[in-house]
Amino acid sequence: MKRSTLVFLVLLIASLPVLAWNNFLEVPVGETARGVALSPDGKTVYVGAIRDKKIVAIDTKSGDVITDVLLTDYNPGAWAKAVWVTDNGDVYAPGSDVLEIFHFDSELFHIDTYDIEGFGIEDCEGAVADSEGNIYAADRKGLGGIYKIRKKDGDLDAKWGQGGWVDVGFVRLACVKDDALYAVDHASSTLYKVELSSGKVTRLAYLDSSGFAVAVDDAGIVYVAHYANPNVAVSIVDGDKVTEISPSEFGIISNIGGIAVSKDGSKLFLVEEQSAMGGLVMGYTK
Repeated sequence: MKRSTLVFLVLLIASLPVLAWNNFLEVPVGETARGVALSPDGKTVYVGAIRDKKIVAIDTKSGDVITDVLLTDYNPGAWAKAVWVTDNGDVYAPGSDVLEIFHFDSELFHIDTYDIEGFGIEDCEGAVADSEGNIYAADRKGLGGIYKIRKKDGDLDAKWGQGGWVDVGFVRLACVKDDALYAVDHASSTLYKVELSSGKVTRLAYLDSSGFAVAVDDAGIVYVAHYANPNVAVSIVDGDKVTEISPSEFGIISNIGGIAVSKDGSKLFLVEEQSAMGGLVMGYTK
């Protein structure tokens, strides 16, 4: 090989981008998708297929669809815009356009439906639950914020926050980790931590625009997905350090519709809301 050719190849390789995240999973999910959550054992990922109005369970190793459930079986007006999995494997999905939250077991058998009308919530796109089954319903309109609904009686927890409500802006997809809830105000892209016991709010970071979905690993590192930001797909918040990752690094060309992370932080799951194949759930490893 000529020396000039060798030098050219070295320069070419040096100029190529180094991808920190490698794609290991890519599964079509309906016409379009939003919201993603990981089972406690990391073997199943749950995704919302918005226009198909169903929650889909996918094997993270094989990419096979295990099962799904139509939210319209429980309310004809429901849309599948979010999904949450608790530490014991229970699955929660808000009806989004209807003020109801559906509770399933890990195999997506229906357990209960919770009525969240009458609390002042206008648009609950996302809802999460703690290990005791208390629900935290986010509002992306009206007053915004998050409402804590007690498992025992389906009413607001008046001792939490400001009479059962905390002001953290307009929230879409929050998450619960250990003894705290993490949420980002999608209007200001401000990341907050909320104590589950008291509702005390701590501001963690100001992020680039369009932050809307949150995941946290066991080390306390926070991952925030940006919905319609051409420059930043995911912000990783580790204490005072914020690392921004572009959409091109993940190979994503449309809106990101959700985020989940494995307990050890080695696997990241993103939803590409509208690709050429419809909605996609994408898995990445470091």
